[in-house]
Amino acid sequence: MNQHQNSANIKLALFALAITISSLIFWVNRQMVTQLRFDAQKQVKYLAQAYTKAINSTDEHELQFVLDVVLPSLNFPIVITTNKEIYATINLEIPYEEGSPQYNNAVWLIVHRMDDEFTPLKIVWENIEVGDIHFGDPDIVGRMRWLPVMELCLALLFILLSLWGMRLIRKSEKNSIYVGMARETAHQLGTPISSLMGWFKLLQEDPKNRDEIMDSIDDDIHRLTAISDRFAKIGSNPKKDDIDICKLIENIALYISHRISDRSKININTKIPESKWILGDETLLSWAFENLIKNSVDAIERGEGDIVIELTSISNKQIQIDIIDSGKGIPRKDRSNVFKPGFSSKKRGWGLGLSLTKRIIEELHQGKIFVLKSQPGKTVIRAVLNLK
Repeated sequence: MNQHQNSANIKLALFALAITISSLIFWVNRQMVTQLRFDAQKQVKYLAQAYTKAINSTDEHELQFVLDVVLPSLNFPIVITTNKEIYATINLEIPYEEGSPQYNNAVWLIVHRMDDEFTPLKIVWENIEVGDIHFGDPDIVGRMRWLPVMELCLALLFILLSLWGMRLIRKSEKNSIYVGMARETAHQLGTPISSLMGWFKLLQEDPKNRDEIMDSIDDDIHRLTAISDRFAKIGSNPKKDDIDICKLIENIALYISHRISDRSKININTKIPESKWILGDETLLSWAFENLIKNSVDAIERGEGDIVIELTSISNKQIQIDIIDSGKGIPRKDRSNVFKPGFSSKKRGWGLGLSLTKRIIEELHQGKIFVLKSQPGKTVIRAVLNLK
């Protein structure tokens, strides 16, 4: 699946998420509005019963209680009419003086609107219909009608911000990868080129060892060819062959130990069984484990310490490779980031070697790599590969 298809799938998923959230919000809002309307109808029904009882009672205080206490306690618009005239109103916002023609006209317009939504309840006096109670939606229902629209707008805004943020992240990651690849290339070329310069200088100073020096020069030239091959393969599906992983890592450890500066006192020791075979790409796996061992060398401060490479079989299906160094350790907050592109604890670090290592081991060879433990004086990075 290519990057464009991934991007399209993410956009489709976000759109589907927005539709799902909007539908859920609309459904919840609908349920709440229905419940609020039902509660309002119940309250008006009770009001009609109380009002009917009050006007049929000989106690004048009952009607006064309904008008002064019960009616104002309701939180939705109510208009009581008797004989086609306005008798009482509550919760109406009309910008005219009460009792004026403009006020009455506005009230009747509201009454007609409310009657379109709800059937008015009858007021009965001595079995005769003497009036109606007209009512409308509570204020909160009117506000809630706009809630789905507002939340949909917020959901769309969230999606747009997410897409914009993803675009910025991808752009930043792409820039990090470009810079990282340039630095990784320089780093990969640096070791054999420095070694070649050293051999040429030694050849000038000591021509007698020409044959031995030329063999070492030939090794470094092959190394440069291998580096070119590495960058050609990292972006494609590699062709896998039978590889003796024990011999491969032994050769890498030997190569790096011979090229560590004479001024450093770093010992690279191996605990490797005779032979273990896997199916993989030798060029890329060499790159991965070379990065790991070089990272351990860089982690040892003041150029003095030990690196131990242990290979252990896990049943007959897998082999684990532990690279243990006596360096400064990896801070806990950085352990989840060491294999991410662009991350480096070194001031001049390229920040791509370990991310390429993770891609080679996990994506291209279906293995695993992780920081097993880390503290000052002992860091263990473990890789697990499938045996053939």
